[in-house]
Amino acid sequence: MRLILFDIDGTLLLTGHAGKRALKSALTSDAALATAFDSVRMDGKTDPLIVREVMQACGRESECTQETVSRFLDDYVEHLRREMASCTTLVVLPGVKDLLSKLRGHHGFLLGLATGNIERGAYLKLIPAGLRDFFSFGGFGSDAEDRTELIGIAIDRGRELAAPRQVDAAYVIGDTPLDIEHGRAAGARTIAVASGSYSTEALAEYKPDLLVKSLEPVEPVLDFLEN
Repeated sequence: MRLILFDIDGTLLLTGHAGKRALKSALTSDAALATAFDSVRMDGKTDPLIVREVMQACGRESECTQETVSRFLDDYVEHLRREMASCTTLVVLPGVKDLLSKLRGHHGFLLGLATGNIERGAYLKLIPAGLRDFFSFGGFGSDAEDRTELIGIAIDRGRELAAPRQVDAAYVIGDTPLDIEHGRAAGARTIAVASGSYSTEALAEYKPDLLVKSLEPVEPVLDFLEN
């Protein structure tokens, strides 16, 4: 049995920056945080880490308690719910549904998520995209601020779900250098797809086990996962 763990934003789908707008809206109750938000890059990071980095950027890391982060993320979920309800720019990336369908039909694979989105936010994006039912487990930003840790949590959950069958490998599929670095650190093999903010040349510098420009065609990814 092999665990196939997918990132969401830039890997499975694009929302036209709905998540970014929602998180910024959650911070607008504090003008300093809203201003600092624009200096923080979100790609590949967990939602709690983004909040922490925004607070660091305006010199307020000491105020970044678990309670504060949870409050901002609760607000973020409500803003994201509204964003997704009116989103006209949601795009499922090329090859995604074909690849997921083929993997789900293969008895040797178990599909999960490894995403910096908190769990509630992840499903707010996946449900309108028609992708929710492909995934039976995952690791989320709400499980751990550190991406290596959340990938490890996803692998542990996948092993429990697969039992009594043995899991002999885990794969992380993502579009950022952090997916590659943290996937490798968690003991997974890595597939980088240049469908987000990073080019194939930029991703190649991090030496993923497989690098593709897109998940379409699906054959190179399927061949790699099967061998």
